[in-house]
Formats: sequence, structure tokens, C-alpha cells
Amino acid sequence: MKRKVSFLFLFIMVFSLCMGAVGAFAAEDGSYDIKSIAIPSGDKKHMKEVWGKMGTDGDYLRMEFKANTGNENNDTRLLSYEDSSNTIKFNNSNFKAATDKSRKNALGIFVEELQRSPVSEQTQQNIMNSLSATNSDVSLLLIPLVMDSTSADIYTAMKWLSPILPVVRILFGIGAIIISILLIGSSIMDLVYIGLPIAREGMDSRSEKNGKPKFVSNDAVSVVKETESSLDSTGGYKNAYLMYLKRRSLTYIILSICLLYLVVGELGGLIAWILNLGSGVV
Repeated sequence: MKRKVSFLFLFIMVFSLCMGAVGAFAAEDGSYDIKSIAIPSGDKKHMKEVWGKMGTDGDYLRMEFKANTGNENNDTRLLSYEDSSNTIKFNNSNFKAATDKSRKNALGIFVEELQRSPVSEQTQQNIMNSLSATNSDVSLLLIPLVMDSTSADIYTAMKWLSPILPVVRILFGIGAIIISILLIGSSIMDLVYIGLPIAREGMDSRSEKNGKPKFVSNDAVSVVKETESSLDSTGGYKNAYLMYLKRRSLTYIILSICLLYLVVGELGGLIAWILNLGSGVV
């Protein structure tokens, strides 16, 4: 089911959570253990559907308590729902006694299903505000959970781009050919500059006004200077071609990998790998 939370509503919700957190700090959070949140009659049917996805009578919302908390309540649920009064009850004592991991897990399950449901945006915002006003730690958990709904939908974006992908593939192919030609041409010019003194003198003479010779890389110029300086030192002669290969090897490797992915068509796999790597780091 598509998410109904619009960007504007998301901004208002996050702002409200921030304000609720400030208010909770100021009002000495935890002053009461049970917070009842009334649900409008128009959203009763949808809220019952949301609660039905919380397991058998909210089993998915059970939490683990920390040691030595003094909470001996057998009902470890974060939330409970009363159909007769159409209210959600938040157990603040259970929340304070629960471990951080179980708090986030239980609250995340409820928030995710609530955002997916047809419950009105106003009711959703009222629930979020009521929870955040009850305990400041709830606000700190709710803000990242709500912001997670703005994650990028790569699959849908690729579907939208599918009509122009053939043109993009042609452009990538042309780019791969151009890059290959430029790389080969640049390497040939560099080798000529390094290995033929006559050609090097001619290039240098034509480039006196412009500085570095055209079509010659900085690596080639620096290799020639370092090789010539080694002849006058006691360090011995340095092989110019070997030095050039060491400095250009990383460039060749990176360009080879990029060209391989473009030609073979594994760009999508590379993007997926980068996204998985980024999610793992986060």
C-alpha cells in the first residue's frame, strides 16, 4: 500500500515532534504512567486494521525490560488498544523500563503500519504528538522513524527513467569509446614525450608560451624531470618508463573497471552494491 504521508505533512510532523520533545523536557516527562489517546470515530475502522497487524492483541509490541528496573508488570506491551472506547493507551512505565533496542523495534513497527494505513493525517499527527509529549525519549525515537519514510525509491525512479534508458545506454557507449581513444592517445603522447628527446624538445619549444606541452600529462612531465635530475645525483639512474607506469597504474585500473561495467552492462549491479555498502555503513 502506498504511503499517504506527504512531504508537507512529514515536515509538520517532524516539527511537532521537536516541539513535543522540548515540551516534554520542560514538563518533567514520566509524570504519569498511562497515556490514553482518543481516536476519532471516522478512523476507528482503520485503526482496528492497524492494531490487527500488531499481532495477537499487540504481541509484536512487547518489549524486554532492563535489569533492576523495579518494573514487574507482566504486560510488557508498549501500546494497547481498547475497541470499546476506541482509544490507544501508551504505557510509559514499560517504555522507561525497556531496553533501547526493544523500544525502537516496538515503536518502529507501530509507526510503520500507521503511516501505511488509511488513518487520516490529522489523527496520525495527534498520535505522534501525544506520544512525544508523554516522554522526551519517545520524541528522540520518533523523529528518525518518521524521517525514514523519505528514503529514496530507487526502483520506482528506474521505472520512470526506463523510456530514456536506451538513449542513455547509447550515450554511455559513445562515452566509453571516446574515453578509450583519449586514454590510448594520451598514453602514446606521454611515451613519445618520455622516450624521444627530439620530439620532447619540439613539444617543449612550442609550449614555451603556454607552459606544459599540449596532450602530455603532468605525470609524463614530472617523470622526465625526475629522471634527468637523477643523472646528476648519486642516487643512480631511474627508469622513466617504470616510474610512469607506477604513477599511471591507478588511473588505468579505475578507468578499466568503469569501462568494463559500462560495456558489460553491470552498472545496475554496481549501483546496488554501492547502495548496500552505504546502508551497511549507516
